[in-house]
Amino acid sequence: MSKHLFCRDVCLERGEPLAGTGNMAERFIFVRWPRGKWRVPRFESADMGPALSRAIQGAMKQGIHVALVDRVGETDTLPMLQANGMVADFDGEDELAAAIERVTAGEPLAGRPDPRPILLCCTDSRRDACCARFGFATYKALVAAADPAEIQILQATHVGGCRFAASLVLLPVQRRYARLTPEQVPEFLATIRRGDIYLPAYRGQAGLPEAAQVAQHAAMVWSASHSAGAAVQMEAVEWPEPADGLDFVAPLRIGGQRYDVHMRTEIIPVSGRCTALSEEEPELTPRWRALEVVSAR
Repeated sequence: MSKHLFCRDVCLERGEPLAGTGNMAERFIFVRWPRGKWRVPRFESADMGPALSRAIQGAMKQGIHVALVDRVGETDTLPMLQANGMVADFDGEDELAAAIERVTAGEPLAGRPDPRPILLCCTDSRRDACCARFGFATYKALVAAADPAEIQILQATHVGGCRFAASLVLLPVQRRYARLTPEQVPEFLATIRRGDIYLPAYRGQAGLPEAAQVAQHAAMVWSASHSAGAAVQMEAVEWPEPADGLDFVAPLRIGGQRYDVHMRTEIIPVSGRCTALSEEEPELTPRWRALEVVSAR
């Protein structure tokens, strides 16, 4: 039997950077559903009735990320629905579906507040083998190390970036992390507990163009190693789209001083899933890479 080729390993070999891939949906809804019943697409998961399936599809069409979530050994203790810091349970799927439709329409979820931050860790084996192998290992390490009174650690359906497993989303601060290993978990949790960004696994600030995410990330890494984590302030500039061989100098401030981030676009072969490695040619994708951070004085 041939050895399985993991897209995460190939992604690392190709040198694809994490920085610049931090964008995500602005709204999230979490639906309790046992991991063993997850399917692709998620609205066709095992034992899911038509009303709930339609409600999830409707929310997704509105750009809402609907995640099926579970927690090992605690499925029944999780609320059926979570949205916008509120949680709720229902008598059945029809009531759950109706609540999702109301939240999709912009109404608040009628329930009880849960102010804890949420950390989603993709363990979606139905989506990709990397999420199963690397995601689940990291998820178990997170659950073992985290204080459930401080943060909710949930395993979730696909959150984007199978090749970046383990893939995580921290809410409500809207930060994406990737390639987080079990060994990094203690430092990662300590960092986010302080409200800081864990730079080794950080994908970039959601809402910014790719070039801006890359420049900001490079400046933050430079600041952490040179100036005790001085704040990075972005300049208002025209951020170019990546194109083969394009160079760009991004101006910004670190601790009030002007710096330039020198950047260049590289063509990266991208295979988004394990199955793509044998079934498809990689997509040749232009990606920004930071080269150096230099003083502009």
